[in-house]
Amino acid sequence: MSRGLKLYYDFMSQPSRALYIFLSKNRIPFVPCPVALRKFEQKSAEYRNNVNRFGKVPCIVEQDFRLAESVAIYRYLCREYTVEPHWYPANDTVRQARIDEYLSWQHLNLRADVSLYFFHVWLNPLMGKEVDAGKSGRLLERLNRGLDFFEQQLLVNGNQPFLTGETISIADLSAACEIEQAKIAGYDPCVGRPVLSNWMKTVRERTNPFYDEAHKFVYRLAPDHIPKPVVPDVDE
Repeated sequence: MSRGLKLYYDFMSQPSRALYIFLSKNRIPFVPCPVALRKFEQKSAEYRNNVNRFGKVPCIVEQDFRLAESVAIYRYLCREYTVEPHWYPANDTVRQARIDEYLSWQHLNLRADVSLYFFHVWLNPLMGKEVDAGKSGRLLERLNRGLDFFEQQLLVNGNQPFLTGETISIADLSAACEIEQAKIAGYDPCVGRPVLSNWMKTVRERTNPFYDEAHKFVYRLAPDHIPKPVVPDVDE
């Protein structure tokens, strides 16, 4: 029986994409509720009062219950719904801890690395703001360091196919969606990083067709020099 779960999201939001994929892959019934970030719908009084007081996406609403922040939403869904255990294994507290460790680390590291570069290089010009070449260079160096650390310390040194073990978890899905965002700004994170490239390919394969559906705008907005997967057209 459906519990009336609603997902408020925008495919331009990295955690929105990840949650959309997660819900779809696990066949959790939900009502898709798109929110147009470009129109600042998430900042409206109606949205803040009735959906998410923080004025952000993603957010879930289930009858009178509202929950924001993607990490909290993941954990709630894994407790409340039938979810394949590899995503966030309840009977393996050590692996859960490793997943939590990555998701806590990501906010001020990989997510910040990608987002700062994306906002300065791609979003600022759309908003009529000047792009400072020196700052762009510094942010690019930060992004390169972050992705190199991710590949070498979390993938290579981990000596396992996924971030926290032999099977995919919410940490992998969250990380892949973050990294994809850099492509819109003309940056290919896979160049010179074969391990990261193979890992991203595997995450995509394990979560398709929903991964491609959620990333349709990323593929469309990425410049021509960024490799794009061949995927069927998805209706808007």
